[in-house]
Amino acid sequence: MTSEILNIIAPVFVVAGIGFFLEYRGIGFQSETLSRLAMMIGTPSLVFSSLTSTSLPDESLARIVVISVAAVIVGGALATAILSALRLPLRTFLPPLSLPNAGNAGLPLVFFAFAEPGLTIGAAFFFMIALVQYTVVPAVVTGNPGFRKLFREPLVWAIIAVIVFRATNLTVPAVIADTTALLGGIMIPIMLILLGGALVRLKVSDIKTSIFLAGVRLAVGVTTGLSLVMLFRLEGVEAGAIFLLSAMPSALITYVIAQHYGRNPERVAGLVVSSTVLNFACLPFLITTAIYLAG
Repeated sequence: MTSEILNIIAPVFVVAGIGFFLEYRGIGFQSETLSRLAMMIGTPSLVFSSLTSTSLPDESLARIVVISVAAVIVGGALATAILSALRLPLRTFLPPLSLPNAGNAGLPLVFFAFAEPGLTIGAAFFFMIALVQYTVVPAVVTGNPGFRKLFREPLVWAIIAVIVFRATNLTVPAVIADTTALLGGIMIPIMLILLGGALVRLKVSDIKTSIFLAGVRLAVGVTTGLSLVMLFRLEGVEAGAIFLLSAMPSALITYVIAQHYGRNPERVAGLVVSSTVLNFACLPFLITTAIYLAG
């Protein structure tokens, strides 16, 4: 078990460490360019390739989408209750406390832990989380709905294409399947490199509150994951992957949105950094639990 956990964790730390080292040494890479490449090309390609090539039936994929929506609802409810009890601002802390980093952290982990079946579940889960991040989060932060931007996202068109191909039982042309599989393959290394670089750039503000809320985020994530496993009676890889994805640290995109709209970005950055560090320190426990749940 120890060897298996190390085999899962080591690639994540090594690739994220490369991003951290490059940023720390000032060797530098255009993080904004890499981020755009990941979100505009890598993410939709990965989602399309994974969901059109998987052997999972439509009912299973739809079930994962429902589970991911439930993850947002459960996480949001827990975070709202805690923030209200602590009298902390909801618009500042609700998004990073309730939403997991299912992309940068979650996808690599479920891939290394459960191979292609885990990646397929992760892609479907990440799709819904990403939609919430691009629509609901700006609405929470600013008070204005962001649904008009929804159909500008390549990710949305990728999932529409998936629905068309799966609903009509059409075979994806080999050139499209091979191209999207190749482009989707860049996602995991790019996400980990960006995650490592972001840890250097982000500054921790109000350290005590950040560390405390990082613990809250971990508790919310673990509770959400276990609740979903019991509520939907998940088994096998599905149970392990959903738990691991739900238990990930605060999503990096919540800091980007807070910075864009001027909603206490320093405090959100502090929470994101603290949550990521704490979550990485707890990875042996999280992966052991996920493997146990997967049987």
